[in-house]
Amino acid sequence: MADHTNRDRADRILDAAGALLLRMGYRKVAVEDIARAVGIGKGTVYLHWRNKERLFEALLQRESVDLIDELVARLAEDPREVLPHRHLRTLFLATARRPLMSAILTKDAELLGSHARNSPSRSENALAAEQIFDILTRHGLVRGDVPNIRFAMNAAVLGYFLHDTFTDEYADLDVEAKADALADTIRAAFEPREEPDHTTIVAAAHELETVLTKINTVGREAIYAHAVKD
Repeated sequence: MADHTNRDRADRILDAAGALLLRMGYRKVAVEDIARAVGIGKGTVYLHWRNKERLFEALLQRESVDLIDELVARLAEDPREVLPHRHLRTLFLATARRPLMSAILTKDAELLGSHARNSPSRSENALAAEQIFDILTRHGLVRGDVPNIRFAMNAAVLGYFLHDTFTDEYADLDVEAKADALADTIRAAFEPREEPDHTTIVAAAHELETVLTKINTVGREAIYAHAVKD
């Protein structure tokens, strides 16, 4: 019961921290503000995280875990979500719905402060990207005739994620349309003409789900690693 209570309290603290972060930015949010929003004393916040920096590391880690949980759920519903154009479309939309994830991706220093450069999820994301690309390659889900394909795909995808930070020319284009455009680009440029057979897709989806689940197991533990035990 004590662990459950601590976890619930920690989540309420993180919820409040996230809301304040989006409204005020990292530099202006104080631990006192977070404690006040939750209705607890400042000392109680420090029972979970020893300082403001650790608290916000946990918040951003939780955002990453929640996003990956969504990707895993989609794979469980439909193995064809492993196809690059579908996986990246889902990732694009899931990120767009999460302002903090978007801020991490765009390295928004005004919102995240030093966390824009040192996101706790960055190393895990790099490892995930390497493992995911290995799965796609081994199962023939990406073309084998494109030079430097991993770089090319990364550059194409980042262009869609970062475009709006450079210009508002397409600000009126809704996020679904942008996600569709990303999917069309990935499918046309980087996937084989013929879709792999169902057995291959299911095997690749299972591998991807396993990789993402393992990453999230570690990430979820890191969120609450510093909480006290009553």
